[in-house]
Amino acid sequence: MKVGFLGFGEAAYELSNGLRKEGLKHIKAYDVMISHKTAGALIKKRAEEADVQLVASVRELITDMDVLFVAVPASKALEVSLNIRSELKGESFLYVDVSASNPSIKQEIEKELEKVNIPFVDAAMLGPLPVYKHKVPISASGNGIQEFIDKMTPYHMNISAVGSKAGDASAIKLIRSIFMKGIVGLYLETLQASETYNVSQEVLSSLAETMDSHNFMDTLNRLVTSSAIHAERRAYELQNSVDMLKEVGINSDLTKAAKEKLVELSEVAAVHLQGEKPANWKDVLNYYRA
Repeated sequence: MKVGFLGFGEAAYELSNGLRKEGLKHIKAYDVMISHKTAGALIKKRAEEADVQLVASVRELITDMDVLFVAVPASKALEVSLNIRSELKGESFLYVDVSASNPSIKQEIEKELEKVNIPFVDAAMLGPLPVYKHKVPISASGNGIQEFIDKMTPYHMNISAVGSKAGDASAIKLIRSIFMKGIVGLYLETLQASETYNVSQEVLSSLAETMDSHNFMDTLNRLVTSSAIHAERRAYELQNSVDMLKEVGINSDLTKAAKEKLVELSEVAAVHLQGEKPANWKDVLNYYRA
C-alpha cells in the first residue's frame, strides 16, 4: 500500500504518524509551503518524526500512488483538485479529500475527477486528531467509499459510509460544527459575564447540575420542546441578559442571536401550537415547514 498526503499540516501529520505505527511503510507528502522559512521548518520536522518522505512536486507525489489524502484549506480544495487532474499522465489512485469544504464543492470535485476515472471520497473527520490520530471517526461519502474502506480499515482507520453522494459527509461535519464551534462562543460569553459579576462558581455549579442530570438527547428534546411553549418569555429573559452585558461592556452577539432565534420560534409556534407540549424536536421543526 502506497499512501500520499497533499498538504502536510496537523491532519496529515497525525494521520501519517498513526498509519506508520500500524505498519504502513510507503508514505510520502508534498506541501506548497515546504520552502517557507517558518512553516517549512515545521513541515520538515513533522515529516521526520512520522518517517514520511517529502517530495518536491505534485507530479512526484501522484506517481506510483494507491491512496492520496488531500488535506488542504477548504478554500483551495477545488483548485488543488484541478491542478492534480492537470498533472495526471494515466495514473489511477483513490482521491480522499479531508478538507472542510462545502458539499457543493465536494460534488464538483467528484464530477471533474470522474472524467479521468479517479474515484473520489468526501471524508469528514469528526474528532480531535491529536487524540485519535488515524483512528479518528471518519464519515465518508462519494463513489470511492467501498475502496476506501477496503484499503484503509486493515490499518484500523475508523470509517463509516454515510449518505449516497459526495458532500453528504461534509454536510455532517459542517452542521456538527454549528454546535461544536458555536458552543465555545456561548461558553466564553457566559464565562466573561460570570467572572465580571464574580459569580462563576455559582453559575457553573448550577449549569453542571442541570446539564449532567440527563443524557444529551434527553436534554436536547427537553429544551427544544419546552422552548416551543415558552419561547416568548425566554426571549424576554435573554433581552435582560443582553442589557446586563451591555452595562458592563461585554460583547453579547451570541446572546442576542439566541434571543432572536427564540423570537422566531415564538412566532412560528404561536401559529401551530395547540396548547400541548410537542413530543420531540422533530415536531418543533415541523412548525417551520407547515
